[in-house]
Amino acid sequence: MGTRTVQAAAVIAVTLLLTGCSNGGDVRDKSTPSGTPAAAEKAETTRACVDAIADRAAAHKGGAVRSHPVPAPCARLSDADYLDAYMKGLEQAHRAARKTSQGETDKGADGGGS
Repeated sequence: MGTRTVQAAAVIAVTLLLTGCSNGGDVRDKSTPSGTPAAAEKAETTRACVDAIADRAAAHKGGAVRSHPVPAPCARLSDADYLDAYMKGLEQAHRAARKTSQGETDKGADGGGS
């Protein structure tokens, strides 16, 4: 009975040790200087990147918006973060274009009735 308890405790200890090591590795990877900005800086960088992509999309009305070359504000983002920012930038540009076209439609309807 004592041997089983010791074995079970050893298995639990090894499991906890391995779980702790894998979590610690993830935290260290995020904090190492890999060119990825810190959380607050990353959020600001992402916002600037989204705006840059939206501006690029607005400049290419009706045309394809290429993801490369990467705009300068996006240079420090990881590939996955850049892709997210790119998609958000396109969405932002499309929302702005819809608002503009709705505003023109409303002006046309108002102007036509005068």
